[in-house]
Amino acid sequence: MTRCLLLLLPLCALISGCQTPTPQNACDGWQKLQPSLSTSVTILQTDRPFANQVAAHNRFGHSEKCW
Repeated sequence: MTRCLLLLLPLCALISGCQTPTPQNACDGWQKLQPSLSTSVTILQTDRPFANQVAAHNRFGHSEKCW
């Protein structure tokens, strides 16, 4: 039993070092926000700071060439 555990430990260490990292992308998890015209008008009239945040989000995605 002890011998099996001694063999298993180095094998686990060897296997855990074999995974390949996924490449990071600035666009991961980002999506362009496209509210409808009526929603855009409502947001502009009632919550201007949020409308500015949506615009900034879309500008950032465009500058990073996500869309």
